[in-house]
Amino acid sequence: MRVVLVGADMEENLGLCMISAAAAGARHDVRVVGFNERGEIDAVVQKLLSFKPAVVGLGIQFQHRAHEFLSLSRRLRAAGFSGHITAGGQWPTMAWRHALGASTGIDSVVLHEGEQTIVELLAALDDKTELETVAGMALRSASGQPMQTAPRSLENDLDALPFARRYRRHTSHVGVPFIPMSGSRGCWGACSFCAITTASRDAKARGAEGAKFRRRSPENVATEMAGLWHAAGRKSAVFCFHDDNFLLPRPGDSLERVTEMRRHLDEFGVGKAALVGKCRPDTVTPELARELAKLGVVWLYVGVENASQASADHLNRKTQTQTVGQALAAMREAGIFACYNLLIFEPDATLDDVRRNIEFIKNHPEHPVNFCRVEPYHGTPLHQLLESRGILTGSHLGWDYRIADDRTELMYRICSAAFRERNFAAWGVANRYMGLGYSAKLLEYFYDDQRLAVAALSRRAADLTRDIALENAELLGRALEIAETADLADEDLILKKTALLGLEISALDRVRHAQIDDLNEDMRALARRAGARKGGGAPTRRLRQALQGVAMLGAVSVGTVGCGGSTSTNHPSVDAAHDVKEEPTVYDALPYDGGKDVSEDATVYDALPYDAGTDASDAAPDTTVVDQAPPDGGFDGGSARNDPPAADHWRDTSPRRAQRTRDLPLYAPPTFSLAAERSGDRVRVRIEGGPENVTARWEASGQVIGTGREVEWVPDSEDDQIRLAVRAKGGIAVVSLRVSEVEV
Repeated sequence: MRVVLVGADMEENLGLCMISAAAAGARHDVRVVGFNERGEIDAVVQKLLSFKPAVVGLGIQFQHRAHEFLSLSRRLRAAGFSGHITAGGQWPTMAWRHALGASTGIDSVVLHEGEQTIVELLAALDDKTELETVAGMALRSASGQPMQTAPRSLENDLDALPFARRYRRHTSHVGVPFIPMSGSRGCWGACSFCAITTASRDAKARGAEGAKFRRRSPENVATEMAGLWHAAGRKSAVFCFHDDNFLLPRPGDSLERVTEMRRHLDEFGVGKAALVGKCRPDTVTPELARELAKLGVVWLYVGVENASQASADHLNRKTQTQTVGQALAAMREAGIFACYNLLIFEPDATLDDVRRNIEFIKNHPEHPVNFCRVEPYHGTPLHQLLESRGILTGSHLGWDYRIADDRTELMYRICSAAFRERNFAAWGVANRYMGLGYSAKLLEYFYDDQRLAVAALSRRAADLTRDIALENAELLGRALEIAETADLADEDLILKKTALLGLEISALDRVRHAQIDDLNEDMRALARRAGARKGGGAPTRRLRQALQGVAMLGAVSVGTVGCGGSTSTNHPSVDAAHDVKEEPTVYDALPYDGGKDVSEDATVYDALPYDAGTDASDAAPDTTVVDQAPPDGGFDGGSARNDPPAADHWRDTSPRRAQRTRDLPLYAPPTFSLAAERSGDRVRVRIEGGPENVTARWEASGQVIGTGREVEWVPDSEDDQIRLAVRAKGGIAVVSLRVSEVEV
């Protein structure tokens, strides 16, 4: 049976790799199609139809992308696809009733873990037997109502599962193959916002057996790593463990596990291999950090979440804030790169809690950070708590809430507008600068024959990281000052100050993007000149024995004889060995405020807020400013005619604007995008979407000719950026465009 799996593909999608391996092991013809943003829907539909599959599987991990996958499913049906569409992942597992709504186009949901379920589902479809006999699923009953079949136990013996079936070329970071891995499943924590532990608890609550936290054996993990390392053909690789917890609760157990993995890698003939993972701060000690660095751990993403103990308690984090600082200090001293995220805004946060988080950023500027609001993902304890309080709004495709404290809610709205491009775009400054220290560590680890050059680049990365972190803290402090001192009834002044802050951040982004571009290019240039240090030899006899019966064995054999070009696709990592694509580090974009339409594309300008009539003297020096004469809004948030095309939330199949409460400013930020065409040294830029009557303010270091919704821009240099601030009734939007992002 021909099966096509569809999912996010910013890097190899391990979830789809595992489902693909299970289905291919049952002799089905399986392909994987990447789907990274809403604008790809038509192209993905055409590709799916060209493959003529009997079954399409949708991998929907993130709630904020669920509406895009539902749009894809409906579009596929409208194009004539009559086969079976199934969905899996955290969102459909918890929202299976909604996923099986009458108009979604989805026939079934594979609940929780899917390797066994997908095989039985395909067999039942092939044999035309009743799907109700397949455990671990949700589907429609004979009466058309969503129902669940019998529960399926979680897989306790992860070693019994097939290795992930790699379907595309590895990406490369500073010349080193970057290979996603998974060594465990689940988490022992109980954070109220976590969709992963929620899905695990849901399985147990429905009668499924199996532990919440399970691990593959070190030998099993090392065997897969060794096969991929040899197949990559570069004699070097960085393995990124996407486990919820790379480290275990007890430091001694963590050290023993990683040491055992490294011992097996040595026995398998593996040389240089760097390790990346995530950890809870209470699992790190100085002694463990030093030993992990010796074993090749170069980067740990630390689950700080919130630096205020009160807010951490609200989120059931169960981590003392002093432990967080100690963990970062331990990794810093050991030479392990560490970054983190802060869920600054939560339902019961106060400005004092926010202030503590800002101070934490200032106290740890060596570590890059991003910040956002905690989101009530469907079915989580946080979702249930807010529902019980009666303050939950939105829908299963994007739940929303109002922070209890007025001024903290106002600060959240200010930050959503002013920091939106910097913080929440996949290619924003916040995500991009997180990769600088990591790339520097890779250079140090793999290119030590270029010691002086690497040291200079590492210092630049550290300095730029520190500058941006402190800049973020200072800008957050400015937002806090606006929220703390504002007259809550003076909407015009709040919008003006927010707009000016957003434009200032956008102008700073121009500088930071250029600095990041230059540093990244210098790092890649060094990698090209030097070539990664090689180590290790051919696959050992023990590795070949361990790989007997595994499709990867052929990949290792091909990789070691140095064949070039296209090879067998039984194990796609073979192709990856000979054509590794250099790509920047990509981090999952944080969801926009309240479940907005999120795109992970690098050139998305999903605008945010601005004010009318700002005086040109407020602009930065050497900046061209053009203000349109301010019309009187004309935007009614409740008017369907004037609604922006992208909505905050979705109910059923119709997009509807879910406004924030009107008792505070910034209750209905408009949504815009920028379109641009370049001709010679001029760029024509226009606003697309949003209400017709708006106030627009354009800024650029070059010349801006015209006003209103369309202008002509003469950039000052190839690093130039045009910035736009827009005001409509109820909110503002700030959006920017770099010259380098405009096609000639």
